[in-house]
This record gives sequence, C-alpha cells and structure tokens, in this order.
Amino acid sequence: MFHAAATHFSSRGFDGVSMDNIARAAGVNKAMIYYHFADKLALYRAIVGDGLIKMSETVGAIASGPATPDAKLDEFIEVFVRMTETRPWMPAMMLREVAEGMPRLDPATMVHMRGIIQSFAAILEQGRQLGVFRQVHPILAYQSVVGPIVINAARERVAAQPERKNQDFPMLVAISREDVIAHNRQTARRMLATERAESTDK
Repeated sequence: MFHAAATHFSSRGFDGVSMDNIARAAGVNKAMIYYHFADKLALYRAIVGDGLIKMSETVGAIASGPATPDAKLDEFIEVFVRMTETRPWMPAMMLREVAEGMPRLDPATMVHMRGIIQSFAAILEQGRQLGVFRQVHPILAYQSVVGPIVINAARERVAAQPERKNQDFPMLVAISREDVIAHNRQTARRMLATERAESTDK
C-alpha cells in the first residue's frame, strides 16, 4: 500500500492520484487505506515524512560523528545517492512539491527537512573551522550538492521506462552509482576548496 501510493504520487502528482487508484494498485480495499490514514493528504505526508526522517537521522549521525569534514561530506553524498535508489519516489515527489510551493508539507514534516540542511551546514562549518572548506552560503552549497543528485535520479527514472530502452539519446545513457558518487564528491570538493587547496591542485 505504501509503495503503491508512493509510486503513484511520484508519477502523477498529488492531484493526479485518487485513493481508488492507490487501492487498485495495492490490491487492497480502500477502507483499509482509510483505516491507517485519515485521508490522501495524511498518506502523502507519511510517505514524504518517511524519507525525510530517515535522511535526517542518517545525516545527523554523520555530522555529529568523529570523521573528518571531508569524509563526512563524502558520506553525505553517498547517502543521498543511495536514498534515490531505496526510495526512488522521493526525488520526483520533492521536485514537484518544491516547484508547486510546498503546499502540502506541514510544520511536522518540514522539521525533518530542516534537520537535513542543518546537519549539512554543520559539516560545512566544521570544515571551515579546520581550514579545509572555504566560507560559503550553506543553502547555496546544499542546492549545489543535492540538486545534481536529485536531477540525475529523475533522469534515471526516465531512462528506465521500457519505451525509452532503445532510444539513442545521450541524456538516457546508463551511469553507474559509483560514477555518480565519485563525480558529485569531486564537484563538491572543488566548490568548497580553499584558495590554498586550489593553488595546490594547479
């Protein structure tokens, strides 16, 4: 039921999905869904909240851990990439939600998103204090790191559609998880590198 709803919401958007659609896809009676969730909005928030809570807890542990800021940044990126695989509906749902002005995310859900960003900002500040990261705006840096991962996940979802399999289109080529992680790590490190580190690389 949860997976069926998540798949439908990510493919059609909140307004494009009915509880009947979800019940049919899940193979359950609609009354069963209402037994667990008050309405469609509650179900939608539960799906988004599930992903955000897991990410908030995971990146919070990374930020407060003993690793170096560089290693924490690397782990943050890998966790995000893997999240797009374990919860493939999250990138599409969040992209759509943000584009529409986040009308369905209540304060209880938003607090978990805030936790993710705060943990990321903490990693950046740790790196700045140790002189390994330059001073950057944490929100702009967050967008620069997470944005490409989310967009790539959306791209991969399109590429996985059966009707796209034989299309000769460069945007739909297969890219390994390892390459995605490595590329985003390298890009993030270059963005955050201090002037000293940049001159050393040259």
